[in-house]
Amino acid sequence: MARAQSQFLRIYDAVGITYQRWQNFYSNVIVTWDSASWVYVAFTASGVASGVTGDEGGITLTLPATGVVEQAVDLAMEQARLFEVKTYEFDPVADGVSSPPAGQTLISTFLGEITSASESNFEFTLQLGSSLSPVGAQFPPRTMTNNLIGMGMQF
Repeated sequence: MARAQSQFLRIYDAVGITYQRWQNFYSNVIVTWDSASWVYVAFTASGVASGVTGDEGGITLTLPATGVVEQAVDLAMEQARLFEVKTYEFDPVADGVSSPPAGQTLISTFLGEITSASESNFEFTLQLGSSLSPVGAQFPPRTMTNNLIGMGMQF
């Protein structure tokens, strides 16, 4: 039995408004999954590990440096948008590869925001994780944006 994996990436804000829905398996088509349309973008998400507790671990997301992706990443950093990455497994021989099969199995889910980013000529590399400090009761500075608190004090 053959196994294949597909990943679905959703970028949204704290209110729940979705800005981007991308998938990386069904090449050059828009597919419908979970009552929504998902556009093909050749991204990879690596570093999702299973665990019993939240260990503040993150993942690495690599995206092509296209205009649409660049705009989405810039706005996500400015406005502290959330990234949800879901990985599904299915049998491409039995289920076909033209659209997501109804019986595909969810094998991992990751939710985080951009904690660091870099850009090369052809790709963006984003580190996704929690902006909360794992030690102590600190005010998390990465989540404060002008959209949330307005213009900060100027001294």
